[in-house]
Amino acid sequence: MNSAALDTAHGSNRDRLIAQARRLFAQCGYADVSVDEVAAAAGLTKGAVYYQFKDKADLFKAACLAVMDDVARHVDRNGRGLNLPKLALLANGAGRLFDAYESEEAHRLLLIDGPAVMGFAEWTAMMEPVGVCLVENAMRHYVDAGLVKPHQSKILSQLLFGAFIQGALRMATAPDRAAAAREVREGADIILQAFLKGLTANS
Repeated sequence: MNSAALDTAHGSNRDRLIAQARRLFAQCGYADVSVDEVAAAAGLTKGAVYYQFKDKADLFKAACLAVMDDVARHVDRNGRGLNLPKLALLANGAGRLFDAYESEEAHRLLLIDGPAVMGFAEWTAMMEPVGVCLVENAMRHYVDAGLVKPHQSKILSQLLFGAFIQGALRMATAPDRAAAAREVREGADIILQAFLKGLTANS
């Protein structure tokens, strides 16, 4: 995944602020990072922050959206060229999604601070478009195979993504993150195997 540590000296002021914000929020947490610190890290003034963003929370949301873009790119990039049966792509994609959420930026911004800072409704609205779209892209193979009706694709994708994001939250907040990651990945595999088995049994 891309890192906020990349050189942003030649980017726009907004890009520079977002890059430093995501780095600092990931390292220190939302509560322990000030607008002044982000501005100084970006080589800008505090006024430049408020010219681009309403407040610290608005800057945080922009940083989260940038991390979400990286999550989507990670899942897409690591899924290219895979020689897998089409119906196996959903399970493989779930694994890639969990991999992406284990980055330090995704872990801290999206899963730890995001729900608390943004509130559940706004956080969900931010997370769903990318996540559900990724699941829907894999779900279309089930539609093409006649296992899922086209009008069912959206809701099934939302339900599965809901399970995935709950798993990611479990991985992020568990005392033993490595053990939780193993349990969540195993659980996701069981859900998806049962999902496919149920579809094929009824076809």
